[in-house]
Amino acid sequence: MHPAPTRPAPDASGAQARTVDPARPGRTVSHYSPSTPDDVRAALDRAVDSGWPATTPAHRAGVLTAVADTLERSRDELAALVTAEEGKPLGAARGEVGKAAEQFRLAAQLAFHVEGTTFPSETPGTTAYTVRGPLGVVAAVTPWNFPLSLAARKIAPALAAGNTVLFKPSPVTAGVGDALAAAAHDAGLPREAMPVLHGHDPAAMDVLLGDLRVRAVSFTGSDRVGALIRDRAHGQARLQLELGGRNCAVVCADADLERAAADIATGAFGLTGQACTSTDRILVATPVAARFMALLAERVRALRVGPGDHPATTTGPVATAAQLHRLTALRASAVAAGARVVATAWDVEDRDPDGYWVPPTLFTDVPAGHELLTEEVFGPFATVLPVADLDEALGVLGASTHALAASVHTRDLAAAHRFAADVPCGVIKINGPTTGNGVTPPFGGHRASSGGAFPEGGRQALDFMTDVRSVYLTP
Repeated sequence: MHPAPTRPAPDASGAQARTVDPARPGRTVSHYSPSTPDDVRAALDRAVDSGWPATTPAHRAGVLTAVADTLERSRDELAALVTAEEGKPLGAARGEVGKAAEQFRLAAQLAFHVEGTTFPSETPGTTAYTVRGPLGVVAAVTPWNFPLSLAARKIAPALAAGNTVLFKPSPVTAGVGDALAAAAHDAGLPREAMPVLHGHDPAAMDVLLGDLRVRAVSFTGSDRVGALIRDRAHGQARLQLELGGRNCAVVCADADLERAAADIATGAFGLTGQACTSTDRILVATPVAARFMALLAERVRALRVGPGDHPATTTGPVATAAQLHRLTALRASAVAAGARVVATAWDVEDRDPDGYWVPPTLFTDVPAGHELLTEEVFGPFATVLPVADLDEALGVLGASTHALAASVHTRDLAAAHRFAADVPCGVIKINGPTTGNGVTPPFGGHRASSGGAFPEGGRQALDFMTDVRSVYLTP
């Protein structure tokens, strides 16, 4: 394959855009041509005429397996590209490439499970059954924080069901998007079955969302953009919107505090906090709050912030200049309002001073109503909040506008089961970090964290990616 980002010729206007290394913003990583409204229409024409929906499940499974093989053969090169454009450490980037390959392997199996069902009929001699088929064209609009694995989670099951995909990667990681498309095409997927669209031209996006040939839109990203998609998508489009999270970890008085500190440090500060499932708030039982906070502070001080390709780095830069400015202002605002900084991570030596560096920071005494507590952080900040007991923690979780991920740390099995039953989140972890999920269970949030009835992941992905027809056959 050709894992390096493609460098297409400029469009008719001569427009070119670039991606940069967030650890070294003066370094260009890749170039791309932003898509125009005419580009979107042409891509739709190609997708509709691709012939992919007419292929057999066995053929689709073979191509998807070949995509997985191609990704795994180029793991190191792809990981280096992910690190260069998004900033995460190389180890995490290699893990993401592996997760993307797993998504395609699972989808190869799903190609054989686009199944119907037979039903008892009220009419003698009539057979009633359902048939599942592809929707047609699915738009996959993907974020920069997991530019390979989240794209694969949308694209692979769509292709398995016989759909064609218009792939719209984030402009921040356009090179990774091109590399994923190159891997798929090298593995045998027709280019027409997955055209790539680039940039953030509102007019081009309006064409994409308004064209009746786009039967479904799967999006992961911010609440704001999710609202725009809801507003601008034509009324017949099926929507799958994975949005923000304001995620809590709960530490009960009986928890293994060392283990809880390790898991929560991973959930809050891993991936520079740039995951929709990252831990923002830590609700700790008052009797153990001081001890737990000291243990977690040790974990924070052990982190090293630097380029993702530096061997000492545990925490990379944030991905964009906008992230840097927003999070720097948020930290200053919290401190000015009276929040206390408990611990901050250390820097890697000899890093580029112009990099997008935001040190992992542990806070406490944050005033009620401050943005650090009321909004999604999406960065390496976490706040410790003492609570009396599990009941108070459940009350905090129940009052949240968002409901994506939550965790509880306890040795009490009854408390764990109660937490799982009462917390209105889509992802619940017991004695583990809020981040991280497998490829086979469904993934999705509740409340403001979701904008559709269909979760992603696993066999459930076929519910979103297929139409169902009921057939009554009377010989």
